[in-house]
Amino acid sequence: AKVVVDDGHNSSDEGFVEGLWGTVAEQVDETFYDDRSDADDDLEKGCIKFPQNKLYGRESNLGLVRGLYSEIIQERKSKGSSASASSRIVFVGGYSGVGKSAVVSDLVRQLTEDDEHGGELVVYAWGKYSKLQSAAAPFSAISDALSQLVVELTKDKHAGHLKKLREKLCDDDSRISMTSTFPSVAPLFDSMESDPATVAASMSQVKDAFKDFMSCFCTCLECPLVWFLDDLQWSDEASLELLKDVLSNIELDNMLFIGAYRSNEINENHSFHQLMNEVEKVRGKDAARDNMPVSRMDLFGLCLDDIGEFLSDTLGKDSPSEVATLTEVIFKKTLGNIFFVKQALEELVRKNAVFYDTIMFSWEYNVSTVQLDNYISDDVIDVIKSKITGLPTEVRMLVVIMSFIPNNANMSLMKTLLEGEGVRTMKVEKLISVAINNGIILHLSEVDRYAFAHDKIREASYDIIPKGKQRDELLVRISNVLIDLANADKANTEWALFVAADHLNSVVPELVPRMELARLNFRVAKINLAKGATLGANVNLNDCLTCLNHSGEKWKDYDFTLNLFNELIASEFTVGKFELAYVHLQDVLENANSLDDKFTAYSYKIKTFAEGENRDYNKGVVVGLHICKMYGTIIPNSPKRT
Repeated sequence: AKVVVDDGHNSSDEGFVEGLWGTVAEQVDETFYDDRSDADDDLEKGCIKFPQNKLYGRESNLGLVRGLYSEIIQERKSKGSSASASSRIVFVGGYSGVGKSAVVSDLVRQLTEDDEHGGELVVYAWGKYSKLQSAAAPFSAISDALSQLVVELTKDKHAGHLKKLREKLCDDDSRISMTSTFPSVAPLFDSMESDPATVAASMSQVKDAFKDFMSCFCTCLECPLVWFLDDLQWSDEASLELLKDVLSNIELDNMLFIGAYRSNEINENHSFHQLMNEVEKVRGKDAARDNMPVSRMDLFGLCLDDIGEFLSDTLGKDSPSEVATLTEVIFKKTLGNIFFVKQALEELVRKNAVFYDTIMFSWEYNVSTVQLDNYISDDVIDVIKSKITGLPTEVRMLVVIMSFIPNNANMSLMKTLLEGEGVRTMKVEKLISVAINNGIILHLSEVDRYAFAHDKIREASYDIIPKGKQRDELLVRISNVLIDLANADKANTEWALFVAADHLNSVVPELVPRMELARLNFRVAKINLAKGATLGANVNLNDCLTCLNHSGEKWKDYDFTLNLFNELIASEFTVGKFELAYVHLQDVLENANSLDDKFTAYSYKIKTFAEGENRDYNKGVVVGLHICKMYGTIIPNSPKRT
């Protein structure tokens, strides 16, 4: 500012500012200076920041899990440094948002801190199943966990472990089955003499190879492997079959397996509930080994005092008594579900019922209990939707697109997907940063990927665009990007084909050429078959047939139709749908051009007389002899001894 003379005061020109009267003097008395007004964190003021690295009300649950981990270490030490210790298994049940994964995260955090202070090494792998499981590849969560193990074990600090593992993983058949089903584990093997993608494996081969791999892996470690699978209520049948086999293996040592599931979404007839019972039964029978029983742990909502402590810490208060009214209202609405508590508090902030006082530099609320209660929605999905719809348009588009992908996404994929929606790639990092700051998504630094902070957020994002033309057109655009991605990188992006096929099967037929979709479904079916996932392959093959029928190309595209029916006949027979297999083979026998093309159909026609409710062995023999005669092999009806 320009310094001028104040004629009225007849003073020197020092200390006067144009447009102001009086002097500008040095502030001697600093009693009124408050350093909480420093500008460095002004942008963060008014934004709720939840406490980190503190677990509320779960001390006993955490103690149980950590105790199981310690038991493995102590058992191993008592037997000698080179000895193994029995594995421990714990199943954690509870409603969505109650804090199941938080217990495991805090366990790993504590173990990692111990490691940094000279304790044991920590090897941790986790995977999470998705509600969009129909769009996910088989073994999706197991594959994610194995990918993390590869990243961890190829670090310099694990060079010794990797060397020992490679020495043990010398069985060629196991290597081929493992790398065919889980391509990401290839770096753990010494060499790759064949392309694993071209090798099909039966489920029994996959189970044997996986059991051998896990046994070798765990025994090579100096510390127990912590293996966590979340949302097992959504796991696919192939995963359940594999898990049942490996968890029932009483010879598998040096591992703490934690499986979390939503207890309100399974009943006694659910496949995962049956798995837990069967694993308990098998491991409980072994009297020769100690500490074999399976643990079960059920989590419920936090108590009123725990919620009060959490809110007090979040709002920076000295005592929970300062937020007693707020605590009572939020507890009544959420019943102590910690995820719902966070969403409720954020909703109150958005509605300015809870606000940051910039004069007092503290969080305050000055509305009545009734008013607070009315501000909070009874449906947490509505709360989250309100939060998402309040985001900038392009950030909202980001989270909507992410909700249609069951996998975690990397930056490159998000840039490609958003570019198709008209968003400049240079803006994507900023959009992701906004979503992270708003608690919508998380950055998984170990694998450099992005994931929703909670499944309820994915669920709310998924419903932002209602079913109809707009959603269908978006799904087609997303699917086309994913197909291009899979074609460009076949080794690591098979999952993209599963997502694309699932989405395109769900949209109105007019948007997708039927033959293109038929070929995509057939391609996905072949991948499922290569992984031993026969049930998933059967679904894909039937989707393929539906598309083929609607295309008008059935038997016009002769080679494709014949290949499809041959695979479908074998698939229906494998999963026990003998009547359907018979219908399909009859179609082939009526339309195929040559005996060679009918060979598969005739082979299974003979088998159908030996399976199912209407089995007829005598008729099967007669038909079989007739078929053999057609192919030039004559066998008498009543052969004589020679």
